[in-house]
Amino acid sequence: MKRSLEKLESSHFDLVIIGGGITGACLAHDAVLRGLSVALIEKNDFGAATSSASSKLLHGGIRYLQQGRFNKVRESALERVYFQTIAPHLTRYIPFIVPTHKAIKKSKLLMTAGMMAYQATCLGQDRYISDVGKRVPRWRYVSKPEIAELIPGYAPIDLTGGVLFYESHMHSSERMTLAFLETAANGGAVIANYVQAQAFIKNKQKVVGLQATDTLTGKALEIRGKVVVNAAGPWIPGFNEKSDQKASRGLVTGYSKGAHIITKPLTKGHAIALATQKQNQSIINRGGRHVFIIPWRGHSLIGTTYGAYEGNLDEVAPDENDIAELVADINAAIGNDVLSRSDVRHSYAGLYPLIDDDIDPKVYQGTGNYQVVDHLQKEGIDGLVTVFGAKFTTARLLAERALNMIVTKFDQSFDVCKTQETPLSMAKIEQLKNYKQAKIKAYQHQFSEETVDHLITNYGTAVDKISSLATQNPAWAEPLLSDELSDGLNDGLSHLKTIQAEVIYAVREEMACHLDDVVFRRTGLGTLGHPGVAALTRCADLMALELGWNEQAREAQLTRTLSRFFAVGAGISQSELGKVENA
Repeated sequence: MKRSLEKLESSHFDLVIIGGGITGACLAHDAVLRGLSVALIEKNDFGAATSSASSKLLHGGIRYLQQGRFNKVRESALERVYFQTIAPHLTRYIPFIVPTHKAIKKSKLLMTAGMMAYQATCLGQDRYISDVGKRVPRWRYVSKPEIAELIPGYAPIDLTGGVLFYESHMHSSERMTLAFLETAANGGAVIANYVQAQAFIKNKQKVVGLQATDTLTGKALEIRGKVVVNAAGPWIPGFNEKSDQKASRGLVTGYSKGAHIITKPLTKGHAIALATQKQNQSIINRGGRHVFIIPWRGHSLIGTTYGAYEGNLDEVAPDENDIAELVADINAAIGNDVLSRSDVRHSYAGLYPLIDDDIDPKVYQGTGNYQVVDHLQKEGIDGLVTVFGAKFTTARLLAERALNMIVTKFDQSFDVCKTQETPLSMAKIEQLKNYKQAKIKAYQHQFSEETVDHLITNYGTAVDKISSLATQNPAWAEPLLSDELSDGLNDGLSHLKTIQAEVIYAVREEMACHLDDVVFRRTGLGTLGHPGVAALTRCADLMALELGWNEQAREAQLTRTLSRFFAVGAGISQSELGKVENA
């Protein structure tokens, strides 16, 4: 995947996509498979905003049972299954516990009935998965003693047990987004990060392209296409209205900010949904909006908060109130003050779209709905389509439905959608368990078993390319920082599995332009919190050699990345910047 501004300007595309989050990525992937020529631009890095700020769940739709939305239940369940086929290396099932209590609305009887209805609604989902190891495990009832063992400290007086079912969880939502984009690029799409759309190019009542700016150099660009798709997420209404497209008014009525925190592990490999005192919109209310504790990479991922957001869309970040709220929710639900502020290793926040006419800041009003707007039908502007997603889980389906409409605008036929069955380019793996065992054996003289597993989990079949880099330079097979040299932050867990070849691969093959691209979205080095200045410095040194940074540029990149960790909950202080000067 190479960044080519020349191709962006010299070609005339069938489809020009604004936005490199999961919605834009799925659109590009689907369009290429159908036979369209595609360009995609992203003003920052791919998947850097909303797409990376979720709980990383591929929801099976069970939450929609409470709302009586059975169509959404099955839709979500099937989409979760498709991800197991198209990206098996990045997905896993985690056991999820919903506690039951003596009260009828929280009882074993009601939950069992709900699970039976859920199972019936999802009937036949496993027939789409050939790898037996990736099929959805069956739900079961767990006893009160089992819950006490799996969730230490959780023992409400009225607890009767719980329902255990399985949800699909992504190891890295950032790499999932990148996988769709890389597959599209391998199929011929021209893709570039750090290119910002400025305005539509129009010929009378038809949009024929985009004026854009390469934010790395300041160069102005013109990108031409038959259809322009605005898939810029929260930025859609502002950009369309700036360009005098009014049809996206009412697309959303507001945004809520959802914050997550990453903490010490609170459970033994199991996720749990805990009721809070917050209200939600459900036909059957089991005690208020839930907060999730999800096991993730040796830590607990906890979320989410909910609150109306009216600030700058480019400055969404958690604050102390968000973190305090989540800590308080967990302690109120579990008891015994199991979590303290000092246990928070990292935090992040994203935006969720709202479409209610009356926004109540006290009631959860998040929606799983997505929207496709044809501006020709809405306001007589041809060549412009707006695609607004709401959930990571249904991004593939949204792209399919949007493309089904878009292809009707062309005077030629295209292939039908194939994305539900076509593995992504680095995910052509028939049996994941067997594939990992084979690669562990093949690379036993180069990498440890743990490193091979880590590389396949993140890169799939691209493990071979990373191995090739490490063969060219054996030093690149080594971790960014050894355990002995760790400066102690985050228990040394967040960076020890990352090897130097990953940094080289990110620059050469994955369009990493800045240090934080590698730290947060290519390797996940910083997604569990600050990995330490020594690890960041080694990463910057490798990138400097690849990209030709001088000392001033290298220090600027370190400062830029360290500033990301000044966000609340990142576990460092301003004094960390001083270490850069001596690095």
